[in-house]
Amino acid sequence: MNPDTRIQRSETALSSPVADEMVMFDTAHGKYYGLNDIAVAIWKRLEEPVTVREVCDSLIAEFDVSPDQCREDVVAFLTRLKDKDLIRVLDS
Repeated sequence: MNPDTRIQRSETALSSPVADEMVMFDTAHGKYYGLNDIAVAIWKRLEEPVTVREVCDSLIAEFDVSPDQCREDVVAFLTRLKDKDLIRVLDS
């Protein structure tokens, strides 16, 4: 996954706020996932097609994180979501 890769949430992933967290439900596999604050911030940005670079740029503006660390963490999280079919890679 590179900075110009366009991604979006999968249709099988539903999410809802619960108390102070967000819970995601994978309808294809019947699994629930709890998301922390940073994961929620990323997840919200995936509602519409977006590039990895756009996600990172908006997170850097919101959180105290270096561009390199942000990119590394975002790509790692997105890769996990992709491996679970919770996001779609639209192009690379």
